[in-house]
Amino acid sequence: MIKLESEFQLEEGVDYSFINPFSLGVVAQTFNEQECKRIRFYADGIAVVAYARLFKSKKIVRTSFDDTSIAPIVFKHAVEHGRTVSLVGGTAENICQAAQLLKEKYPGLSIAFVRSGYFASPEEYQQCLESAAHSDILVVGMGAGKQERMLLDLREAGWKGTGFTCGGYLDQFVHAKGQLYYPAWVDKLNLRWLYRMLKEPKRLLKRYLKDYPHNLIKYGNKIE
Repeated sequence: MIKLESEFQLEEGVDYSFINPFSLGVVAQTFNEQECKRIRFYADGIAVVAYARLFKSKKIVRTSFDDTSIAPIVFKHAVEHGRTVSLVGGTAENICQAAQLLKEKYPGLSIAFVRSGYFASPEEYQQCLESAAHSDILVVGMGAGKQERMLLDLREAGWKGTGFTCGGYLDQFVHAKGQLYYPAWVDKLNLRWLYRMLKEPKRLLKRYLKDYPHNLIKYGNKIE
């Protein structure tokens, strides 16, 4: 079962992930109940919020790792409390650009380790885990399933830091050159899904129109 938390509260030493209808299907098929209990899940997207309210009687709000939600909270916390941050995900070029833009946006942010989310061998993956383990906060955007697995693997290795999955946030952040990815009116009207679909139709059209309703119908019973 995937328990959705009601309202975000930043607590150190915890792993956080954010469920949309697509990742719901991946997580439900990839992780067992005990593994899911080790991650604090939130509803990422108005579709999951609506489903949980209608069919699970859960009063929850959308919570996502992006600039319209908790990303600023996390990075400001890191600056104010002197926490080091690792970033993993995307291509080598994009992740380096994201790191630079984040340091410009949050002066004083200490980014200890940066790496792409592609690994040529298990040894490279293990080296990444070892490097990321030296930071206080890990933000990982490797796609549903893979990013949660990295947090679980780090925790299994004894890491005591705070982990966040971020999906495509780092790529969006680079694309927007460190500014807000969504226009204010799009965010206000909860049309982020439509905005993204219009910007990336080849990648997202099938996901939003087919995978989203299919996964909610098939795996919605996994939500608690």
